[in-house]
Amino acid sequence: MSAFAAVSGLRRYLRDHPDSSAEQAAQSLRSSDADYAAADFEGGIRLHEQLPETIDFIDPRLGIRDGLTVLINRHLPMWCRFFPYGRQRLAIALTQDELQTFKSAGLFEEIPSPPVVEWWDALASKMRALSDDTLNSQGREGELLSLDYERKRLASLGVTEEPRWTAIEDNGAGYDITSYDPTPYGLKNRLIEVKTTKRNPPRMILSRGEWDAAVKYGDAFYIHLWRLPSKELAVLSGNDLRIHIPDDCGNGRWTEIEIKFETMPAPE
Repeated sequence: MSAFAAVSGLRRYLRDHPDSSAEQAAQSLRSSDADYAAADFEGGIRLHEQLPETIDFIDPRLGIRDGLTVLINRHLPMWCRFFPYGRQRLAIALTQDELQTFKSAGLFEEIPSPPVVEWWDALASKMRALSDDTLNSQGREGELLSLDYERKRLASLGVTEEPRWTAIEDNGAGYDITSYDPTPYGLKNRLIEVKTTKRNPPRMILSRGEWDAAVKYGDAFYIHLWRLPSKELAVLSGNDLRIHIPDDCGNGRWTEIEIKFETMPAPE
């Protein structure tokens, strides 16, 4: 918070003394204004250099709020992931100085004003979108790993047919990769849904649609579960999944489940 107090003072001083530098303003405020005795002017000068001139701190609360918006969007600190879960969840992840800065910006009012609600909602939406982008990128990485794995597996079986990246053409097919297994009667489809996890212990989310595909395609359906970044692979059949599937009861119908594994399942 002391850096924001400093930049607020610097901007006010520089409005009145436009020919002064930020360093001169800091020196003058230190020596002439007891209110700035504990202010972090080194941090304040860094903030002054980062924040647009339009943030004038005439309204200190609004200035701090706008400054926080700029810094959060630029640096994306680790605690940003808590924005979608509400401000109390975020507060736990903040340092005392960070929390005090948020409070000084009016962001923890007991009954927040509409602009404050809009501020929280805007950042929550942004962090959800960034999370979705990360998950999409992680999912594509897993699909590429599975394509490479299947090419090598087919080559080792003497199959010249190439696996197909089904998810690129039809994301509603219920599986991501179409590969093959040789049989005495020719090639049989192997339909692969790709999952990725960075969790330890590993976990995966299975949708009702994916389970319906597993039931529909029977022993042709498999899950590839990749642990990233180590690129460990587990290959799971529908039968491997069955013990984790809940029953529908009454008028309830499950739509998605989380399956946790104590250790990474053994590879195929």
